[in-house]
Amino acid sequence: MQRLALLACASLTCLAGEARAQALDSLSGIASDLSFVEQQVTNTLGSLGAPTPTSGYPVSGGQTGTWTTTSPASNGSGWTSGFFPGELWLLYQATGSTYWSNEAVTWTTPLAAQASSVSRVDPTDIGFIIGTSYGNAYRLTGDPSYQSALITAGNSMAGLYNPTVGAVRSWQSGFDFTQFAVIIDSMMTLGPLQWGASQPGGQSNWATMASTHATTVTNNLVRLDGSTFQVADFNPTTGALLSQTTFSGFSKDSTWARGEAWALYGFVQAYQATDNPAFLSTAEEIANYFVGQLVAEGSWIPPWDFDAPGTPPVDTSAAAIAADGLVMLSTVAGTMSAAYLADAENILGALGGYFDTAPNGLAVLLDGYPGGLTSSNTALIFGDYYFTEALLRLQNVLDGEPGWVLYSPALRAVPETSTWAMMLIGFAGLGLAGYRTSRKAAPIAPDRAPA
Repeated sequence: MQRLALLACASLTCLAGEARAQALDSLSGIASDLSFVEQQVTNTLGSLGAPTPTSGYPVSGGQTGTWTTTSPASNGSGWTSGFFPGELWLLYQATGSTYWSNEAVTWTTPLAAQASSVSRVDPTDIGFIIGTSYGNAYRLTGDPSYQSALITAGNSMAGLYNPTVGAVRSWQSGFDFTQFAVIIDSMMTLGPLQWGASQPGGQSNWATMASTHATTVTNNLVRLDGSTFQVADFNPTTGALLSQTTFSGFSKDSTWARGEAWALYGFVQAYQATDNPAFLSTAEEIANYFVGQLVAEGSWIPPWDFDAPGTPPVDTSAAAIAADGLVMLSTVAGTMSAAYLADAENILGALGGYFDTAPNGLAVLLDGYPGGLTSSNTALIFGDYYFTEALLRLQNVLDGEPGWVLYSPALRAVPETSTWAMMLIGFAGLGLAGYRTSRKAAPIAPDRAPA
């Protein structure tokens, strides 16, 4: 990160006021994007009251100057409540400033009760809520007090595991058409099991549960061409597959872009946790499909559903999640590593054209798509989170430093105070008012589709 700060300072003169039309493949570009994230999150904090265990967590609509907020316990939008504290932790990672760690603690602490909240409509949401908040907290501080919530979440998810189906149950109420639902989103929520299996208080068989769950998803939700269903329903007594559908997409057989992005990221994470080459192969198949669809569309930002007709709304949240997963994939893939990294850089570059630069805007990215036929574009807090995370992962790659894996504290995860001071100088010269709105990603080459 020190190299990033020095480059930002050194580039002050040549970058000030310059509109860059390029893929996001430079440390100076990452620095300026993180500067914009910091500005928007600062404005968001100024607009929100203090969080409580039952209210105050931003979800959507920040482009209007007012975020719609949620209770962490909400069965509708509560699953998103870990992303804002997670974004605060990521800013602490980027800057080393205790301001951000103090704010992150304030927003993380009220979520502790969610680690055991298995009465949710989707109890696997625990992995989102606790993983992005307490997981980043422990990773960046090493404070053992954060471990207990992660272990509690792992224990909660283990209780949802059905060995006959070979999966952790997702939707468990409110969906009359399901008996034992497993959703593609669940690949993102296995962290407490994957990490907790080797930690004090965890159980070694949690690793087997998580790995078996990923195999069940591979066999029942990932199609041969790398596209995905959103939901598979099973008979909980016999384990028989009953149905496959895409509930949040255009049709039951369509490929929902955010679900595809969840799967991409989730299978890379499964490979990192297990070294199972089957999970890496699945991640690559999904990545190839996702990028292949972008090539077909002629845009680095996906439509909300790859099978939606006409000119459907885009989904910047799906783009951010996929870019994050592609950066991760580039660090473990073989001959395609450079191509996956270039794809991630181009997606992140294209997202610069969707920054919320309105005078009263609070979000980072515009034009997320919540899902379903009746939704409309809006800012989404999880799109902002994964965009920020992707920037930091890309910075690690460009800086020649190892990335990070689930919750595990790493050496020098946070820059020193002197480094943060240099970053402030560099950021100040990059300009905060509409400084990257004209930046576009590199055009898609006609022959880019991965083999």
